Amino acid sequence: MLLLAVLSCPVVAQERFSEAEVNQEKMFIEANREKLLGHFDKAITILRELHRQQGDNAAITYELGRLLQAEGQLEEAIRYLQLATTLDPANEWYPKFLADIYQQEGRNAEGAALYEKLVQNSPNDEFLYFRWAYFLVRAQQVDKALKVYDELEKRVGLNEEIARRKHTLYLGMGDTKRASRELERLAEAFPTAIAYQHLLADFYESQGDTAAARKVYERIISQNPSDPQAQLALAGGSNVQNDELRYLADLQPAFERSDVPIDQKISKLYPFITKVAATGDRELADAALLLTQIMEVIHSNEAKPFAAAGDLYYHSGRPQEAIAKYRETLERDENVFPVWEQLLVSLYETGDTKGLYQTANAALDVFPNRAIIQYYLAIAAIQQGNYTEALDAISLAELMSGRDPELLSAAKALAGEVYSYQKKAADAAAAFAKALTLAPRSPEVNYRYSQYMLAQNQLPAAKNAARIAVDAASDNPYYAYGMARILYEEKAYDQAEQQLAEARKNGARYWASALELSGDVQFQLNQVEKAVEYWQQAKVLAGANPRLDIKITNRSL
Repeated sequence: MLLLAVLSCPVVAQERFSEAEVNQEKMFIEANREKLLGHFDKAITILRELHRQQGDNAAITYELGRLLQAEGQLEEAIRYLQLATTLDPANEWYPKFLADIYQQEGRNAEGAALYEKLVQNSPNDEFLYFRWAYFLVRAQQVDKALKVYDELEKRVGLNEEIARRKHTLYLGMGDTKRASRELERLAEAFPTAIAYQHLLADFYESQGDTAAARKVYERIISQNPSDPQAQLALAGGSNVQNDELRYLADLQPAFERSDVPIDQKISKLYPFITKVAATGDRELADAALLLTQIMEVIHSNEAKPFAAAGDLYYHSGRPQEAIAKYRETLERDENVFPVWEQLLVSLYETGDTKGLYQTANAALDVFPNRAIIQYYLAIAAIQQGNYTEALDAISLAELMSGRDPELLSAAKALAGEVYSYQKKAADAAAAFAKALTLAPRSPEVNYRYSQYMLAQNQLPAAKNAARIAVDAASDNPYYAYGMARILYEEKAYDQAEQQLAEARKNGARYWASALELSGDVQFQLNQVEKAVEYWQQAKVLAGANPRLDIKITNRSL
């Protein structure tokens, strides 16, 4: 019996172990079933019991960590996942999952350490190097990240991905010399790869090193004489300032090519649009407009050429032509808010009340929450005598203006103007007081306040406010016209004409009121023929107007 018992012991033990293993397998399957059903808490309970029984089982430990992470129990999850990576160091998925959690929690140095070990285990896996460097960069260890890329380059050689990443890191460090060197190395390593030459040229241009960029473009042309970007870059010679008009003319062949991207053409044109905006140079604008006309044909479905033309016309004193181009722009792309805004400004400055009203309403269909659109809608409503609608639009503009004190104050001043037209003196005074409190130096507020003071025959106060507006924006036709009205009342006719000339230049030549006042001023200056000419121009715009008829017939005020 004793011998039998001894011999049978191993068999009994083996049977008991197998039974336990089977039960544990059943528990593991049950845990996964609960997980699939979304019962994470039940699955965690089962896995905890399994882990208690098999604390050295990496798979159970890992699954428990994953579920704890899903339930938001991060610290405990991390502890189990760390244990899983220790129990089975050959399984790369455990540290990768743990690293993802470290990334979410900002524990980037720990994530980098995990990928360092992964690289040691799999030194030929490029992806691991990139992830390692990524965590090092997030951990503010850029120098170490660069060394990781250097190590990878030794293994696989220089390629675009490595060069670009090192270039970006050096650029972020402010080391433009080393940043450029990475792109130079790439271009040197692959001299026939035109794309790498363009990368280098683009970087030089972004750094303002046009001479270096030009050399690269010349190298590109030597390899591919028809390269459109290089042709465009080299057009006009190296010194644009020597002859801007010739430079623009030399751009024409490149602009006529459909394979030159429109954005590259616009980038060539942009400095000249900016200069026209600053100087109003019509000759320069006309030279640039020849190029926008070419783009309108070559890229007829694109909005950008028409927007560029609109800006060139507007800033060279041709608002009506600008309006037409802005409308053509919006026909192609109605989702560009600055174009809507510039169109509204142009319509306002040319005194096109009907167009301003219609366009503001159309703009609100696309951008319903823009305060400035409500502001222009209110102006148009005022000019049409729709004061209730104007006040509604002003109220919405105030609500939408947010933290923009300039716009909020302008809206309140506009409300003051409406109240003054409605003979609500107290409301008007209160609105202007609020506007001036919010933005005492606002040109828009002071312009409207000056006209309010003028209506009350408070000439000194009116003139002081008008001066603030004109000094801030002398090219605004309303501000100049407003000052001219005050100067006329002061009998300062020469000065009034100076302001009117500025107003007419910037859009007031399309206003009957400004032309009539110009005639009145000329009559006071004993220039009767000029006076009659202005009155006649005003009548063409105003239509039936007995007052103008009398002035023209009598050739007198």
